[in-house]
Amino acid sequence: MRIPPRTPTAGLSLRAAAGALLRLLASLKLAVSLIVVLAVVLAGATLLESGALAGAMLPESWKGRDWTLWYVYHHSWFVLLLAALAVNVAASVMIRFPWGWRRLGFLVTHVGLLVLMLGAILTFYWGIEGHLVFQEGGTANTISLADRCQFTATWQGRQGVHGELPIAFTFEPGPLDWPEGKTLVIGRLAEVGVKVLKFYRYARVQEDWVAASDGSGSPAVRLGLAGPGGPMVRQEWLAADTPAAEFYIGPIRFGMQQATSPLIVEDFLKPPLTDADRDGVLSVYYEGQMERIPVGTSIGKKLRVGKTKASVEVVQYLPNAKPGLAGQFESQGTEPRNPMLDLRVYLPGSDKPTRQIAFAKFPLLNLDRVHGRECPVKFYYHHPAVAPEPGIEFLQTPDGKLYCRVIREGKIEPRGAVGKGDQIEVSPQFSVSILEYLPKARRQVDFLPVELGPGESGGPEPAALVEITAGDATEQLWMKRNDPEFGSRTIQTSQGPLEVEFVQERLPLGFSLKLLRFIHGLNPGRMGDASFASLVRLTDKARGVDEEREISMNRPLEYGKFTFYQSSYQEAADGKYVSVLTAASDPGRPFKYASCLMISLGILVTICMSSLSPRSARSAA
Repeated sequence: MRIPPRTPTAGLSLRAAAGALLRLLASLKLAVSLIVVLAVVLAGATLLESGALAGAMLPESWKGRDWTLWYVYHHSWFVLLLAALAVNVAASVMIRFPWGWRRLGFLVTHVGLLVLMLGAILTFYWGIEGHLVFQEGGTANTISLADRCQFTATWQGRQGVHGELPIAFTFEPGPLDWPEGKTLVIGRLAEVGVKVLKFYRYARVQEDWVAASDGSGSPAVRLGLAGPGGPMVRQEWLAADTPAAEFYIGPIRFGMQQATSPLIVEDFLKPPLTDADRDGVLSVYYEGQMERIPVGTSIGKKLRVGKTKASVEVVQYLPNAKPGLAGQFESQGTEPRNPMLDLRVYLPGSDKPTRQIAFAKFPLLNLDRVHGRECPVKFYYHHPAVAPEPGIEFLQTPDGKLYCRVIREGKIEPRGAVGKGDQIEVSPQFSVSILEYLPKARRQVDFLPVELGPGESGGPEPAALVEITAGDATEQLWMKRNDPEFGSRTIQTSQGPLEVEFVQERLPLGFSLKLLRFIHGLNPGRMGDASFASLVRLTDKARGVDEEREISMNRPLEYGKFTFYQSSYQEAADGKYVSVLTAASDPGRPFKYASCLMISLGILVTICMSSLSPRSARSAA
């Protein structure tokens, strides 16, 4: 079959159509329309971020930077709007070809607009804004991104390609709770797969305690707290050997312990006087008998417990015990801030002694879990420098009875055995009622979404129901980001334990910053912050950089692709300062600066060319 030659008419019509399309894309009406739409979008985004639309036109929670980035700047429709405006600008340049030297200003100005839109797109899509938090003396080499989440999985005790290095799974959840049925398969790496089944943007933990049907568990009491006048203002659970074993209301502490010997009740309700021995008194229990040992005169001695055949040796006394090497303890100074005894227990029928410890601050703590078996000899260590904190403490004995004592003004007031319905007076204006007592209970935890109230810009950390597949094991569990209890979980598999952590996405810097000193300036009269700055050591081994820099409120640190701003600070419990830095990286910044210069230069050239044109010269004459 012979193809007829292309006729000149067809080529002309094609060029005419292309020219018509180019004129349409370059039209002034289209440019004005796109600019008006862009201006409205930017104004709406500004109002959305500030929260001016929340509560009036939109739900109260629809506000803030996360919403603006997710629904405007990082959305595909916004990029398409910028792309349409870029096409209009490019078409208006192309339709005037050849440009000639008289249109040089027009050309430079419009190319500058194209460069500006390119810089904006680079910022929206690849810009980074995170934070870096470190304490004086601490070093950081990563930043955290608040709007992104990360699951890190680490195989414990495994070597090889992945070894003990964490496997990172990152995702961007968005500013809303996920609707029912929405799931996200993040991926699979090194025999580990992660799938998110539910996600709450702001979540709280609701815990309850129920009776354990199998007889296991910890003792738990539900307390009703009443203020002045008698009405109940708060309810709380206390459960021994769990994170709920204590809580505070102001300076008042509420605690729960579980005794392994019924004789411990005597030390709990009526502890011995310790004035006679500055190193304290050790109560030892074995086979229904108790022996009280004055520590100062008994170090290095092997003492029998009552009339039994068991003996206890006080190996050493540590006034301020701190963990050392190989499971040993050492004392930092002679001031009794954390008194501890290192003990050896000699049991009948055993050739080797059993090592135990006794802390004055944690009387029932021992090494049974370390040894993997229970030592029948129990201890309760009393020290004159360790006074019980003001509050209420409960103790359950092996027979299931619950005992109570009140500590106020440095004195212990025994309340004896208590039960459901009993009321305990803490002070003339504050009392506690036992609403429920469960001798054996198990914890029941639920995660609930939180709705932000009027005026709130942020809430608690998010929570997610995640499905972890590790080797031949699959487990679903709730996790809460950055939470000290629910932020990490360990999954037992046939290939070993896998530790999973839920955190903000961590981005490596490629170098490290060490906080040498935090500088906090106050206004005259020491009222209010005048200034604060961080003196850091910047270390980059790849570039051979090791130098001190100062980051203050008005003087950021620029290094590599990051700029660090002094954002805020906190004061830790040990008196040291914690510095909070904002870290930002904007790949579009050079293009924005270049576009400003180009647009300014283009306008200047246009003005100069207009003033030098022949028509302008004749008008001037």
